[in-house]
Amino acid sequence: MIYTTKFGVLARRSTWRWGTVTFVAAAVLGVLLAAVLAACGPSGSGRFGAVPDGGEVSGAAGLGGAPTGVGGSGSAGNGEPQTDGADPGDGSDPGGGGTGSDADHPSGEDSGDGGDGGEPAPPVQPAAEDCVTYDPANLTIEQSGDAWRMRDGGHAIKLFATKTDAEDGVKVARNWTRLCFIGRGNDRADRHRHIITYFQGPSGLPFGPAPHFDCITYDPAELAVHGPDGGGWGLRAAATPLLFLASAADAERARLVAADNTRLCLIGHGNGQPDPSRYQLEYWRQ
Repeated sequence: MIYTTKFGVLARRSTWRWGTVTFVAAAVLGVLLAAVLAACGPSGSGRFGAVPDGGEVSGAAGLGGAPTGVGGSGSAGNGEPQTDGADPGDGSDPGGGGTGSDADHPSGEDSGDGGDGGEPAPPVQPAAEDCVTYDPANLTIEQSGDAWRMRDGGHAIKLFATKTDAEDGVKVARNWTRLCFIGRGNDRADRHRHIITYFQGPSGLPFGPAPHFDCITYDPAELAVHGPDGGGWGLRAAATPLLFLASAADAERARLVAADNTRLCLIGHGNGQPDPSRYQLEYWRQ
């Protein structure tokens, strides 16, 4: 009985002690659970990546969206720009973003528009006009060695390879009062190849017999300057090369002249002189 009673007493004491421990443990767990819930926030949108009502998961979260700063707003999940030094204006200008290759100039080709993130290159100023005035009613030709020269009185104007070319040159020149040059001051080894001529100032004289000439027809809307390269600057109409110039300024002047016309014509093209460009006359027609 004493054992039983003693056992019974011990059992009752053990039961009280375990109940006390259970109560304390439950209280501690309750406190911990409350702390966890407080950390998650009332909407459950804390560190567990839950999406707020009506929101979208940012690409930065790696849940199927675009990575941060690639193809989107560069946001870190809240729609605000990153503050890592990137220009928030990148990609807002017409024609594309501030990084990557220009679609019109791939593979690192310099587009001249500040591809390194700087300011666009300033537009090229055309070369100043270089013209001589003559009397169209006083034009003559004379032989000069193995060539023929067009003159205005005592002033030599242009050299041609043949008498026929010189006569055709007079037929064209009499319709104008000024012969202009592009690139006359260049110092290249093949200097005459980079000198281009055109006429200004209609003379008002009656039209004479038509000259013999070769013309290239082009669309003025397709004109563009390319270069520099080994041959200088090139004036093209789409894929058709028209002229080679010694400088960007000369090329821009040629582009302006060509833009007012639709045909580039040549007298003396294909002549057999050692320096054929020297004996060739260029002019434009509408």
